[in-house]
Amino acid sequence: MTYDAREHICFNVGRVMRKVYDHYESRLAPFNLTTPQYMVFGALWMGDGITIGELGRRVSLDGSTITGILDRMEKNGYVERRPNADDRRSALVYLTDTAKKVGPQIVKFADELDANLRSKFQAGDMAVFEHVLRELAEPHS
Repeated sequence: MTYDAREHICFNVGRVMRKVYDHYESRLAPFNLTTPQYMVFGALWMGDGITIGELGRRVSLDGSTITGILDRMEKNGYVERRPNADDRRSALVYLTDTAKKVGPQIVKFADELDANLRSKFQAGDMAVFEHVLRELAEPHS
């Protein structure tokens, strides 16, 4: 019996993720954004003026990881942190005017990739696939 990594779900999910990251990295390079930064950008594009904790929930990352990503995005002029009037211990994160100018160009990458992936499958197959992905992403005991 020969071992074949392609028989394992995790191996195949990893291959898909590398392809997705490659898609984003090549398109985001001119904007000096990484894929994780893009995910944060996208979450803020849907609605900024949120706490770091809320942002972390939206992108499923912990506070320290988000803070590092925001530090680099702030340095590149895409986000700014402002004091939270309701809670002096926290800040609210906003996209800058620069980010809002390039935002439409940046967020279209996800739509392009999504449309490309969906075009290869029947709608019912995609619905099952998306359900399976959500189930795999949920923590189970």
